[in-house]
Amino acid sequence: MQLLCLLMQIPNVVWAALLASGLTLLGVMLSNRSNTKRLIKQLSHDSTEKEKDRINALRKDVYLRVAEESAKVNGYLGKIPQLDPAKENIADGLSEFFGVAAKLQLISEPQTSNLIGELVTRYGEILMVLLAKASPIHSLNTDIRIASDFYDRNQTEVSRALAEMTQLNESGEKNPARFSALERSFKAAQEAADNFHSKRSEAYAKHAVAMRDYMITLFKEIQSVARLQMQLSAAIRNELNLATDMAAYEERLQANFERMDKAVQGLLAHLEDT
Repeated sequence: MQLLCLLMQIPNVVWAALLASGLTLLGVMLSNRSNTKRLIKQLSHDSTEKEKDRINALRKDVYLRVAEESAKVNGYLGKIPQLDPAKENIADGLSEFFGVAAKLQLISEPQTSNLIGELVTRYGEILMVLLAKASPIHSLNTDIRIASDFYDRNQTEVSRALAEMTQLNESGEKNPARFSALERSFKAAQEAADNFHSKRSEAYAKHAVAMRDYMITLFKEIQSVARLQMQLSAAIRNELNLATDMAAYEERLQANFERMDKAVQGLLAHLEDT
């Protein structure tokens, strides 16, 4: 009762001030609560956008590397016959592509990941096919180098013996034994040189046939994987939000195949004529 009496003695002005202060405090609390919710949403949105930007930047870098390494693969497959398997591991030439493909599988969408996985498998299969086709060429390259080396050595010996025989004749010195020895050396070296020249020519002929077979196989294998490459390219462009006209892609692909086939046929015809 005493407390109630004390409260009743407080002037109305004070009550009004307290009520106003209370309403103000309530308004501030409600405003702060709303601002806090809005700030949390904004931070969450910013965090999500930053994560998307980070992933997109990472994807863009990897996607460009995939495009770059894919362009190198066909060129590398074409020069396998010129490589020396005794000096280098031929499969290492695709290691950069396989490495960047593994990265792509980690960060890409499922469809793109499946496509790059299939492309890696196909390139592995193509490499095995081409290595088998290139094996006879590598052996012939070795035969040609060996025959050329022995031919050059014997040609040097021919030139030496001939020069000494000429010098002996021009000196007027009578030395039948020495001249006869030089003549035998000349004939032996000439016969050996002719023999290695014949072997080298035979190896070159076989090499031309093997290279023709390799080029035909290479063209067929590249053609077999081209559509998969196109699908992968379209999937990557889609993830980068770039427009892709698949009909135009396929039309251009077919036109490129026809041009490549014409060029290959022309080259093979030239090789047969030479």
